[in-house]
Amino acid sequence: MEKTRYAAWFLGTVAAVIVALAGFNWAAGAYILNHPQGGSVQTLSGFERVLKPVWLAQIRPELVFVGSSRVRDGFDPALIDPALKIKSFNYGASSIAPYEARRFAQDALAQPSVKTVVVGLDAFSGNGGAGEATPSFDETRLAVTPDGAPTPRRALWLFTTRFLSGGALGMNALSVWSLSRLAPGQAASERPDIFGAYSHMTEAVMRHDLAYRRARSMTMGPGAARELDTLLEAACHSRARLVLFFPPDHAAIVARYRQSDAAGLEGFKQAVAGAVARHNRACETRAALFDFMTPNPMTSEALTDGQAADYVDLVHFRPPAGLLLLRQMGVAAK
Repeated sequence: MEKTRYAAWFLGTVAAVIVALAGFNWAAGAYILNHPQGGSVQTLSGFERVLKPVWLAQIRPELVFVGSSRVRDGFDPALIDPALKIKSFNYGASSIAPYEARRFAQDALAQPSVKTVVVGLDAFSGNGGAGEATPSFDETRLAVTPDGAPTPRRALWLFTTRFLSGGALGMNALSVWSLSRLAPGQAASERPDIFGAYSHMTEAVMRHDLAYRRARSMTMGPGAARELDTLLEAACHSRARLVLFFPPDHAAIVARYRQSDAAGLEGFKQAVAGAVARHNRACETRAALFDFMTPNPMTSEALTDGQAADYVDLVHFRPPAGLLLLRQMGVAAK
C-alpha cells in the first residue's frame, strides 16, 4: 500500500510539473506573439536555437534573416514590418556555425510563406565542417533534412519543443520578462537597457573591442565554403530569393582584419562572388550579393557626443542601420 501511494504521489507530481510547464509555455507564447513589440524578442540572446524554429513555423513570414549575432542584433521585425509593409523573422543566433547557418537558411527557404531569405556572410567565416553545431541545435525541428527531404515527424518535434522543452521555458521566460518591463505603448528601441541591440557604442566600448578583437581575421575555410555551396544549391531549387551580404563591420575592425590576414579577407570575398556567379548562371532563381564591408558613410562613422548612431560595438550594427541596409538591398514585399 505504501509503495502504491508513493508511486501515485510521484506520478502525480511529475504530471503536475509537465502540465505547469506546458501551460506556461503556451501562455507565454501567446503573449509574445500578440504583443506589439513581440518581434523585438528575436533580437535577444538566450535559447534562440531551441525556440526560433517553432516561432518561424508559427509566424509564417515573407522575409527571413539568417546569421550570427550581427544579424540577430541588426534586424528587428517590430521595426522592419511596419516600415516595409512585410512580415519578417529574425533567425539569427549567437556564434552561429557555418553548418547551422546553412541549415537555418534551408529551413527558411523551405517555408511556403517565405519569399526572401537574407543571409549574413560572416556566418561562413572560419571553417566549420558539416554537422558542427552547438549542443542546443536540433535538426529535427527544421522543415527539411540536410539533403533537402522533409523532416520525419517534424510536427511532433515542434510540439514537444514548444510546450515541453527547458529551452522553450528559458527563452519564453526571458521574452516575457523583457516585454513586461515595457510601459504601455513603449517601443523596444526606447529601452536599450533591456533590448541591448538598441544600445550605442561609446568610446569605452570601442576601446574594449579594439583590444578584444586585436587579432581577428575574416576568412573562409574549406568546410565553410562547402556549406555555402550547399546553401546555394538549396536556393537553386527554391521559389524564395536568396540575398547574401557582407556585414558593415566598422572600418576600425576591418583594418584589423586586413592587418591579420588581408589575403584571407579578399579571398573570402572573391570566393563568395565566384560561387554566386556560378549559381546565377545555373539557376533560374538568382541570388543577390551585397558588400557593406567597404569604406562607406556607415562603416566610417565617427562617434558623435560620445556615441555611435549605427553601432552597438565595432561589429554589431543597430536595428535602424539594419533597416537602412534592407532599403539599400531593395528588400521589400513582392
